[in-house]
Amino acid sequence: MEPEYLTLNVNSVSLQVRNVLFATGFLPTRPGKWIERLVEAENLSCAHCGYPIVDKDILWCPHLYVMGPLAELEIGPIARNISGARQAAERIVASL
Repeated sequence: MEPEYLTLNVNSVSLQVRNVLFATGFLPTRPGKWIERLVEAENLSCAHCGYPIVDKDILWCPHLYVMGPLAELEIGPIARNISGARQAAERIVASL
């Protein structure tokens, strides 16, 4: 059985993706236990504080962009609110 794909339409670009994950919240720690497993399984880079080390496009590893608190080291303190979400989305779309 083939995996199901979701089509994301952004302006004139259509993307086929299998997963879209949202990590929001205001706790001063990295969100979710599932992130711990992902970091370990994929050997992802993290700062001493535990947050992802991402590039300017907020790409953590190939095909894994982050938003919300996971983008805080690159986006800044607004990463957790709607302004940060907009800024993150703009960076992701620009990088595609």
